[in-house]
Amino acid sequence: MKPARPPARWLKTGKVVLQLLWGVLRALFIRDPFDPRNARVIRSWHAAVCRAHGLEVVAHGRPLPGALYASNHVSWLDIPVLASQVEGSRFLSKSEVRGWPLVGLLARRSGTLFITRGQGQHEASRQIAEALREGHGVMLFAEGTTTDGLTLRRFHPRLLQAAVETGTPIQPVALRYLDADGLPNPRAAYSHGDSVLDTFRRVVAEDGVRAEVHFLPPILPANLPRSQIAALAHARVAEALGFAAHEDEVCLLYTSDAADEEDSVDLGGGRSIKKKKEIRRCPDCW
Repeated sequence: MKPARPPARWLKTGKVVLQLLWGVLRALFIRDPFDPRNARVIRSWHAAVCRAHGLEVVAHGRPLPGALYASNHVSWLDIPVLASQVEGSRFLSKSEVRGWPLVGLLARRSGTLFITRGQGQHEASRQIAEALREGHGVMLFAEGTTTDGLTLRRFHPRLLQAAVETGTPIQPVALRYLDADGLPNPRAAYSHGDSVLDTFRRVVAEDGVRAEVHFLPPILPANLPRSQIAALAHARVAEALGFAAHEDEVCLLYTSDAADEEDSVDLGGGRSIKKKKEIRRCPDCW
């Protein structure tokens, strides 16, 4: 971890506020978020939001246009990070976000699909399938919740039903956050009762935070049950993130050259890793 000096923290905060206000102003004039020009504007704005947070985004591979993207989920930062890489895609969000100040307007004008809790799987799949048939990529977080980035939960097969129905390729996406030393950075996570402000304060309080995005080989759904597709997507994401199968669980393998001078490296939040390869069991994965 590389702490940011107080002036740098305030500068980041000011940049983020300005980007939010600028985004709202631009959103007022966007009617069709999938018009090529507007799609470029939206992608550029998300990239600017990442830079304002002091967050470097490094992408590996390329997104497949019009795919159903199945990503792991660590933080609310995942949205600007992924949206800065995928042009003209639609995210899923709970319906309550539609009415949130500023954020609700930005979500509506960027083409977000709002899912009402309790509306049933059929209605959610219908909305996703309709978007896919229109040629729009749809980004979903296949775990259904956030983690601290140090574990990977199972991918829910039901979220992939729309891709099976429409014959749309599913592209697994692996996302992780690293600190200035190249170590896993759970301080960027939005989980365990954190508020958005908690995560924001931690991110702007350090320099050198990096988000790595891996766009992995797509999966063609033809003749495959959705449970098998979910398992295959999960396996590809796990491999890209440095997770490995161990008995009946998925474990995270840590290696770091930055720990050569210490017995352990502090990850924050009471977490640390040993300087040699360590296996951390994740009982929630399966």
